Amino acid sequence: MTGFGLFRTNSLDYAIPLARICRIVQEKKVYQLPGLPAGIDFVLVYNTVLVPVLLSGSTVDTSWSADISPCYALVDSEYGLLAFATEPNSRIVAEHRGKLSVPSTKEQIWQTGTFSYQGRDYEILDVDVLATEIARGNGLNCLTLSGMRRLNEEETAAGR
Repeated sequence: MTGFGLFRTNSLDYAIPLARICRIVQEKKVYQLPGLPAGIDFVLVYNTVLVPVLLSGSTVDTSWSADISPCYALVDSEYGLLAFATEPNSRIVAEHRGKLSVPSTKEQIWQTGTFSYQGRDYEILDVDVLATEIARGNGLNCLTLSGMRRLNEEETAAGR
């Protein structure tokens, strides 16, 4: 049986397959370091390892350290650990408790489908695609706030 971690940050509801979730941690200190690739807003330190934070839940741009979100889902990807910020009310739900749908065409490269649970739709994230895009330098295709800001700036500059 498959399960999903259901998370929320800002206005995004997202799901991650349970087999990919290593741990959910409460960590208030994250760090904004110079030279982070597009798509990564911050890093957190977990067991002496710097873990990239996606979906940081903040628009803080100028500080080196900030209190952002109290919870992070640590997820195993092809490129190592990634942290996804989440509000504290995360859930673990078995697949049969909701409705799983797979899009006929992929609008977003990082979305593998949708999981509907209790009237709310959660976008299922493909963490390997997100990690690959960041490693390739294509973080603009990712879900982070910095990536979304850059996309919005490009759209505005292009007059779209």
